[in-house]
Amino acid sequence: MDQSRRDVMRIASGLAIAFTAGLLKPSDVFAGTAWASEWNGAAFTAKSLEAFVIAMNGDTTTPNTPKTVVERGKAPGLSAAKENDILIEAPELAENGTNVQVTLTSKIANTDFIALLADMNPNPVCVGFHVLPVNEASYSVRIKVAETSSLIAVVRSEGKWFYKLRDITVMIGGCLG
Repeated sequence: MDQSRRDVMRIASGLAIAFTAGLLKPSDVFAGTAWASEWNGAAFTAKSLEAFVIAMNGDTTTPNTPKTVVERGKAPGLSAAKENDILIEAPELAENGTNVQVTLTSKIANTDFIALLADMNPNPVCVGFHVLPVNEASYSVRIKVAETSSLIAVVRSEGKWFYKLRDITVMIGGCLG
């Protein structure tokens, strides 16, 4: 057996024993990464853009209900983005909502979080990304879209939230059948 493979097996076995015995927690070993430490269940089960932003700001006591477009943007620190600050590349017409490719790009300086919501999905929040300072805020994903609705890109920069809408027409729904 190769020596480097033996070293990996030895270290993995030692960590497994330490985790099982309760001597170590994963956060002790992987403390340098924040990706697993910031799960916010209230935000990712939000039923509207406003509820999502409020939950991401730390308030989980606000009622989590869908809102109409008339009330769009009525959350503290949330405003519509300028014309080309947030780009949403998605088809105008999706023949099948089970597999819709969407590309999000934020040109807002100091973007540290970007998310995508599909307004009419049973669970509107599709995906969210923490953006590292060295990375470009551009992501491409495939999502399910239940029915004709708006795709909403949400960006956080310096504690402020910005959003942009993009309408999509779905011929065959993805989430509901």
